[in-house]
Amino acid sequence: MAPFPRFLVRFSMVLVALAGLASCADRPGALMLHPVASTAGVGSPVNILVATTRKRSETDKRDFTAGRNFGLSYEAYTISVPPNHVVGNIEWPKKPPGNPAVNFVVTSSAPLDQARFDASVVKDTKGTGEVIVFVHGYNTNYQEAVYRVAQLEKDSGFPGAVVAFAWPSLGTLTGYVADRESTTYSRDYLETTLNGLARTPGVRRIHIIAHSMGNWLAVETLRQARIRGNSAFLPKLGEVFLMSPDIDIDVFRTQLDTIGKLNQPITVAISRDDRALGFSQRLAGDVPRVGNVLIDNKKAQEAIAHYGLRVIDMSDAKSLDSMNHSKFVGLLPSLNQMAKSDAAAARGNPISRTGLFVVNTAGTLLQTPLRLGEAIVGQ
Repeated sequence: MAPFPRFLVRFSMVLVALAGLASCADRPGALMLHPVASTAGVGSPVNILVATTRKRSETDKRDFTAGRNFGLSYEAYTISVPPNHVVGNIEWPKKPPGNPAVNFVVTSSAPLDQARFDASVVKDTKGTGEVIVFVHGYNTNYQEAVYRVAQLEKDSGFPGAVVAFAWPSLGTLTGYVADRESTTYSRDYLETTLNGLARTPGVRRIHIIAHSMGNWLAVETLRQARIRGNSAFLPKLGEVFLMSPDIDIDVFRTQLDTIGKLNQPITVAISRDDRALGFSQRLAGDVPRVGNVLIDNKKAQEAIAHYGLRVIDMSDAKSLDSMNHSKFVGLLPSLNQMAKSDAAAARGNPISRTGLFVVNTAGTLLQTPLRLGEAIVGQ
């Protein structure tokens, strides 16, 4: 009998470990997107826009499934954030629709065509000309993506338009490989979204935040846009934040070689104790992921200068999740300051420069002479 393939053994072990670490709580469903009747003046409203490659549900037109759509769909939401909100958290209702006094709740939603989406972008920029696009990670259903972006908007205080790019993640632990394919499927659609934003009157700068596997989608889109050479969004590209990137470190180096230097340095946030990326690394034959690479090599400054990077080591920072995979939420105030249109304000923030930074246990961002792992520049 042929030996059981090592990959399948590794894959099975990882799934067992993930299942043990995963929350037993129910995942949010379509009813979480149904607006409440009234918030009675409690809570703080945030407006978000969604561009998605997911198929719309046939049974609930407010919802989107994990199926892949041939084209983009657009939605607008207003979500009320409760007064008891803790930074980094989503105060989920125990059951829909929730209590606006203590829960995140949807207060309005509407499908949009391209023209109405563009008009909503202009309105939501509030005259700043700034837009930020968030690309979610693996094992994320549509409701989670929508609510997470609302939480990020509230916690960051970003003054412009906020757009969630929702790609068709299966939203399951066993969907890792399928999710990777769905990010690749969505590259052209993300580029289309970014180009559409760039052509929208009044939009001056577009920022990108990607998390986990969403970084593969974001970086691949930047790579193909650079190869294409005529993408409208590149001249208007502002900050690019790669949070806990689930990307093979060697592949990342080749991607950066093609992308080259952008208008602003790329920010990469890493954590050596990121357990989710540890599992991804095992699945990938123990090739390190960008998001958990060690920072102990003498070529650090050369790497940072060569690729024009800001590297933030979050290893000592506290995490709100047991996987240590969402520490980036503590960086939101700094990221918002970097993305402000006021260049003078950005210069006052030390992280506006390239280099290596560390977030200490108190959550303070410090510049450091420590070194980035050699994998960034190769042997």
